[in-house]
Amino acid sequence: MKKVLPLTLTVALLSSCSFIPSFTQPDVEVPVRWKNELSQSARQAQIPAQWWTLYQDETLNALVEDALTQNLDLRAGFERVNQARSALRIAGASMLPSASASLGAERARTNPAVGPSSTDNSFSAGLAISYDLDLFGSNRATIDAARASLRSEQYEQEALKLVTISDLTEAYFNLLSTRERVRIAEDNLKNSREVLRIINIRVDTGLDSDLELSQQRVAVSSSEAALATLRLQESVFENALALYLGRAPQTFDMMSTKAISQFPVPEIALEQPSVLLERRPDIHVAEQNLIAANANIGVARAAFFPSLNLGGTGSAAVASLGDPATTLLAATASLAAPLFTGGRLEGGLDQANSRQRELVEVYRKTVLVAFREVEDALAATRAAQDREVALRTAMNSARRAYDISRKRYEVGTIDFQTLLDTQAALLSAEDSYAQALDAKLTASVDLVKALGGGWSDPVAELPVPDEEPAAGDVVQAIEEGPVETISVEENSASTSVIPEDSEPQKIIPQAGGDSAQEQERAMKSQLSQTKAQKVTEENPTP
Repeated sequence: MKKVLPLTLTVALLSSCSFIPSFTQPDVEVPVRWKNELSQSARQAQIPAQWWTLYQDETLNALVEDALTQNLDLRAGFERVNQARSALRIAGASMLPSASASLGAERARTNPAVGPSSTDNSFSAGLAISYDLDLFGSNRATIDAARASLRSEQYEQEALKLVTISDLTEAYFNLLSTRERVRIAEDNLKNSREVLRIINIRVDTGLDSDLELSQQRVAVSSSEAALATLRLQESVFENALALYLGRAPQTFDMMSTKAISQFPVPEIALEQPSVLLERRPDIHVAEQNLIAANANIGVARAAFFPSLNLGGTGSAAVASLGDPATTLLAATASLAAPLFTGGRLEGGLDQANSRQRELVEVYRKTVLVAFREVEDALAATRAAQDREVALRTAMNSARRAYDISRKRYEVGTIDFQTLLDTQAALLSAEDSYAQALDAKLTASVDLVKALGGGWSDPVAELPVPDEEPAAGDVVQAIEEGPVETISVEENSASTSVIPEDSEPQKIIPQAGGDSAQEQERAMKSQLSQTKAQKVTEENPTP
């Protein structure tokens, strides 16, 4: 007993060895503040988890809810998470013994050249048990890598969900904006045809020549061509929405009576740049990939050391049922150590180290790209706001100029070219303003997406299967007590972005009913003749 106990203690100590380098979060330059910060407002709200509800549209809410369950990319991503979870179970199986059983039956008939024939029966049963002692932590490192890969897939699914909802929301706004532009083009075509009718009358009475008539016919044809192009864009955006919902375009018809000018633009409260590291699921993906690569270094290091396998077999054989059985019991142990591998192990270790260094740079770039996307979205939001104000003024001025020029042309105080110019200016101003409203909404969606979409880390709360048994479950003879863990660390100059003794700031999403910027209503007086301008009482602009 005195000889067995030190042996079991030695085995347990070796089983707790780990060659995984200690993980340190790569150092990344984190700015103190945003360069393109928007002006602060008391109406600014933090992004809720269901951030699309900030746009206060029941149709959009229904589309998002449908996409969360029917989008094909999200459904495929869910299966990738299941595959990663299964891979973790497979990796965890190496920490448990394996057992196999066998049954056999044989009947042989012998027909000698001389003598009587004979028939022999035999039956056998066997049981084999094998266990690989993880002396140097290779199996445990494989489990750690599989666990990190599972978390990476879960974070990847969260990132995909954010991107999918953002793209769907932008496609919805693009569709409504294009329908508004179609309405403007239809009104312009109607006006062009009315002017053409007036010119025909003036030509018949000798007040105008065929030149003015030909010029207006060109204007009418150009308006018809522009309208056809816009209707094509409308079909493209509607088909894109169908794809986001996992439906065939032939079976999908997007009906919405809400005009693009009636959507509120939410004012988003900005957080410190350092908080973005916890708010972006794609950054967590890069981090978990790095943790998995770190564990794979431990697998490559452990491959240089011996492996010990313990096993036992038992079998029984009888000539016929009911006869005494012949039994065999055997215990086996095998120790295998690599002596010469032609550089395979060294190459594997170099590859694992290089992969880890690669993912360090990928992590740093992912963080920097996240900072850039926020700055781009802030700049686009500011520019869209300024552009919308300027184009609204231009549209109102162009509308007044067209009304005056048309009245003056009818009484003959201005020439036709002046009317034609003001007509073209009005069409351009109205079309540009509709695009500016769309750009303002899509810029807000891009900002929400760049800031993480109100995302908090649900993956950390999810139970991850732990397939690694305790060392005491394997070596039954060991007495309970502390077991020393051997850790091999790499020299690294990297420093943590977030201090270890500080807890990340917890952000509680809050959705406010007054979180939207008040929209301008200047277009309504001129757009009341079409179906797109029939605003329902259920969705008033705040």
